[in-house]
Amino acid sequence: ICNKFPTSSSVTCMTWPKEKANDIYFGVAEGKVKVGVLRSNKSGTLFNNESYVISISSSRDGTAIISGHLDGGIYVHNLESQNSSKVVTHHSIPYALAWGEHIVAGGNDAKVSFYDTNGNLVQRFDYTNDQKIRDFSSVAANQSGDTIVLGNFNRIYIYSYNSRRQVWEELGIK
Repeated sequence: ICNKFPTSSSVTCMTWPKEKANDIYFGVAEGKVKVGVLRSNKSGTLFNNESYVISISSSRDGTAIISGHLDGGIYVHNLESQNSSKVVTHHSIPYALAWGEHIVAGGNDAKVSFYDTNGNLVQRFDYTNDQKIRDFSSVAANQSGDTIVLGNFNRIYIYSYNSRRQVWEELGIK
């Protein structure tokens, strides 16, 4: 990506929304979220908040992306309207960030938080009393967005959204 779309700082994360087959979105160390257009080999800046971009993810429908930053900020960028806004300031650095039924963020504080698109806390799982917990460093959501898997050192945490009760449930730790 650095050869195809030159940047002035390191690429730190990227996402490829399903509805944007010719566009790759990536974050860079200087705080910019950029788009690389594959057909023209050109890139452009979507927004800049001057805080290192830690993580990035696409919405399920591919019409928006979210980015997590070193200052804890989580931003949403609508790809159709080209509007960007801060959704929430997460309680730690959002190393693990995904967008399923809700936005999920995990970091270095032993907590997993689920937010709605307005930044309201939907649910939080707190593992601060677990001595084996480490930083949440990776995350993935299934296609329908109702199952989330987070990586944490030598464990995987699995959550499923119960649409009838409208809560996230921990399915297990592997």
